[in-house]
Amino acid sequence: MLNLSELMPDVLYAFSYRNVEPGTYVYHDHTFLELSIMLEGYSDYNVEGRWRRVDTGQALLFNPGVHHQETQPPASQSLQLHVGFRHVALPGQTPDHLPFADSLVNLGSLRPEFMACAQRVVTESQRPAELGHAVLLQALVVELLCLLLRALPENPVSSDYLALQSETPDKEHVALVSAATYYLEAHYGEDLTLSDLATSLHVSPAYLSRTFKGVQGESPINYLTKLRMRRAKDLLLKDQLAVGEVARAVGYQDPYYFSKLFKRYFGIAPSLIDKGDT
Repeated sequence: MLNLSELMPDVLYAFSYRNVEPGTYVYHDHTFLELSIMLEGYSDYNVEGRWRRVDTGQALLFNPGVHHQETQPPASQSLQLHVGFRHVALPGQTPDHLPFADSLVNLGSLRPEFMACAQRVVTESQRPAELGHAVLLQALVVELLCLLLRALPENPVSSDYLALQSETPDKEHVALVSAATYYLEAHYGEDLTLSDLATSLHVSPAYLSRTFKGVQGESPINYLTKLRMRRAKDLLLKDQLAVGEVARAVGYQDPYYFSKLFKRYFGIAPSLIDKGDT
């Protein structure tokens, strides 16, 4: 079973759009994930050269690099919700990739619950100035993703997910990764390298990296970076600390490098974090 305890996507946008004019949009792809949910009406989608009719109550998931375009047929209209998000890392999966082999997701019996959540996303997307908007919007997108993944057994899955299911990590590997994550949680404020971590655990860096990724779904250094970014954001929101102080507190001696990394991760410079937006 997938572990979703670290599912905290960065929501890039969430908006609804009513299309009443016939026409075809540009064939394109994204560097992030996108959900397109048909709330009313229907539209035609070309996904990697295959045209599909998408009706009310259906959802499309586009992994990064999946080309798609929409056509609104004559004498028709549609109301759709589009959600762009990133920084999703599931165990054993490529970062920012969900294990659906087909972009048109079969929601099965979860459709009513999924669509009700989508309507709540639409409502919240129209209240950007309200207190806690970003937090609540992220929570609703997490709910959408959890429902989407609950529908996974009803859908064809990607080959890397099948490989993950056929390889259950043994207890020794799980214990090693648990020890590594515990060490990273305790020492993220220090100048750590993969070699430092491996030495503390009495294994080789290559073995640690391979084992960690097999169990956790990402490398130890990626895990450490995510951990540092989360801790940095917490400090910026809750404490009156300068960016340089926060950088050093989470293990970065160069504030400029820290700021570039933070902006790449959250889409906003650390100096622009609103300390009242908790």
